[in-house]
Amino acid sequence: MPDTDTITRAKAGLVEPVATFLAATGLAAGLFWLARSVSLVHEILHGSIALVFLLAPSYAARISGRPFDYRAAGLGLTPVKLNLRVLALALGSTWPLFLGGFLLYYGLLCSGSAPVWVQRVGDVLSPICPGWLGLQGFSLRLPTGFVLLALSQLLVVALPEEIFFRGYLMSRLEERWPSRRRLWGARVGWPLLISSLLFGLGHFLVDFQPARLAVMVPALAFGWMRQRTGSLAPAAVFHALCNLFSEVLHESFFG
Repeated sequence: MPDTDTITRAKAGLVEPVATFLAATGLAAGLFWLARSVSLVHEILHGSIALVFLLAPSYAARISGRPFDYRAAGLGLTPVKLNLRVLALALGSTWPLFLGGFLLYYGLLCSGSAPVWVQRVGDVLSPICPGWLGLQGFSLRLPTGFVLLALSQLLVVALPEEIFFRGYLMSRLEERWPSRRRLWGARVGWPLLISSLLFGLGHFLVDFQPARLAVMVPALAFGWMRQRTGSLAPAAVFHALCNLFSEVLHESFFG
């Protein structure tokens, strides 16, 4: 039988990350809804939410007394060669699949020939068929202000989210449930699955858009990359590039 101290430590191991997740998500949601009626908050919304996720781990560690080090959690560029190889592998293996799925999904949905259940899902997730141009209407177009958008996706969206969900949250879960299985050189287990579920749930709870839950899938890749390299860099870059890829596809295939 485990002693009382062991049980207490086990419970404490979950209290801090769960409370921090709820607090950070609650603050992000509050800012999102406040921005709809307060212009000043609207102007600084993305930066404010980024600060919430960047600073939440250090505040949580200070309050709980449990150490947390950003560099130890993966904030750094090393190992550079491995990071680049893992990033190249992720791009090469997922982008062709994503492009094929994108074309198949919208091609079926927007042609009117999709099964009824696909149409119902589309009505909830992406009611944008009137602008679908199809392959014949495709024209490669970059979103307006593409360079600024790219920097924003990396520094304001991807990096803060990777620090919080993969650097902090997944690391805390690893302390509670250490991953013992390996998948293509990375330790995987409950921390990867739970942090990915919370990533999707956190996005949904901010604006209550069901489509946001879909980010649980790429979150598995982000978490695997963090576990494989020990660095947040490849996951953050891949995260930002995936967002940009989606933006370019929608810009190029929709009028």
